[in-house]
Amino acid sequence: MFEVWFGVALGLLLASNVALWLKLDRCYVDLHRMIENGGKIIEQKVDIDGIKDEIHDTIQDFMGGLHVPTAGDHLLGSVGQLLQMWGMKKFGGMATIAQQVIQPQEHEEL
Repeated sequence: MFEVWFGVALGLLLASNVALWLKLDRCYVDLHRMIENGGKIIEQKVDIDGIKDEIHDTIQDFMGGLHVPTAGDHLLGSVGQLLQMWGMKKFGGMATIAQQVIQPQEHEEL
């Protein structure tokens, strides 16, 4: 069983290396094309004011959607906490039980 997982891992490693090599080869070709055409490319100037306005508008949109929590928000938060406490009380011991069930099986396979 271990040999199968080892073979799968090596296959995935080989496939990822081939994909990486293909991608790097493509980047190498594109980079050389850009270097060759370097004198022909006309760069645009960056409009800092436009960027500032865009950031300002984004922050304004986000801040405009915020509101002070209402009583309903607090009530739903407290109900959520109560449900979480109930769930931990009811199912909290399941993690230790699951570990006890799984550990003996792991030692048998080794």
